[in-house]
Amino acid sequence: MNGWNGDLILGAIAAWAVLVTLVTGAAVFWVTRRPRNLNTNHTPPVTILKPLKGFDEGLEENLESFFKLDYPVYQILFGVADANDPAIPVVEQLIARYPQHDARLVVGTPAFGLNPKVENLAAMWPHRRHEVILISDSNVRVRPEYLRETTCYLAKPGVGLVSNLFNGTGEEHFGAALENLHLNGFIAGGVATASAIGITCVVGKSMLMPVQALEAAGGLAGVRNLLAEDQVLGLRIRKAGYSVVLSHHVIDNLNQERSSRWFLNRHSRWFKIRRQLAFPMFIIEPTANLATVGVIWALVGESNVGWFALVGLVALGMMRDAVQAKRLRGHIPSLKFLMLSPIKDLFLLPIWFDALFDRRVHWRGNRFSIGKFTRLHRVGISRTVRRRVRSVRRARSKSQRSE
Repeated sequence: MNGWNGDLILGAIAAWAVLVTLVTGAAVFWVTRRPRNLNTNHTPPVTILKPLKGFDEGLEENLESFFKLDYPVYQILFGVADANDPAIPVVEQLIARYPQHDARLVVGTPAFGLNPKVENLAAMWPHRRHEVILISDSNVRVRPEYLRETTCYLAKPGVGLVSNLFNGTGEEHFGAALENLHLNGFIAGGVATASAIGITCVVGKSMLMPVQALEAAGGLAGVRNLLAEDQVLGLRIRKAGYSVVLSHHVIDNLNQERSSRWFLNRHSRWFKIRRQLAFPMFIIEPTANLATVGVIWALVGESNVGWFALVGLVALGMMRDAVQAKRLRGHIPSLKFLMLSPIKDLFLLPIWFDALFDRRVHWRGNRFSIGKFTRLHRVGISRTVRRRVRSVRRARSKSQRSE
């Protein structure tokens, strides 16, 4: 194969990357438009479940935003596993500050599964008052109209789950800038495109669903040992005959001082989730990585065309991240952070290769390997010990049911 043939092949890959970027960018604008005839008066009572662990960035302001919702009837349940968790004083202060709200803190979790978030949700579950639930992460911040503009989608017959796009905001340090650029660029584009073409793609930052739909999908028990409980719930709810939709309302995901190590560890998990749940899309994902495609063409191509392509692809990636950030959060990142866009793309390639061969993840202080449907298996624990743990948990579960 001569040099020009090589450039043609690399040019075709670059054209694909450009096409994907343009299509996913258009999808972001499409799904965030305000639909006509929204019934924002459809306001069923909602129980909000907030699983907490540790002191997240901006935790007090994040949680307080849920006390300021423009919504007639809702309950907020906060859950922590450890009685010494630093989030507890923050929650207690907020509950005291807003005594008119139906809010409660639940401390301690039963032995329920390997996913600590689901275990936390299960501990709060007996205290819910309403038949519509909203599962919301601790690191999101919302506007007063958030709940009203999310529950309104339940007015449509057959809707079983409503999720929201989220934007990365607040960057002050290097790792946080990488995270927010990626969330507002590639991740937002992928989630929006999946929604626009009818593919189930659910990220657990915000999941609203009728209890009936959740139970039809197997409930929390069905996902207690899965890493990607959010996506699997979405797939099972759709399989149960419900539709899964994406609200036009965008929520804030605060990332201020994240480290580059945190960024790489988080997206290592996300790559491994996509590998297990959407392997064909995972395999072709690097072909949509603009900076990576440009660098490979510049280094491997046998003409100077690749270097011009590299400049164009990097510029397009920066433009995508700037325009989509403007759309999602209302302002463009500063130039010093926007210049990190190609670095962020190049950082992701090694962890994509790692996800291709390594199924181990480090999550919330635990080491797991992940199997089919992201089923979790503890690493470094003998099979005998795992069997004993399962036996103890089954015994506890039986005793709790008998009570």
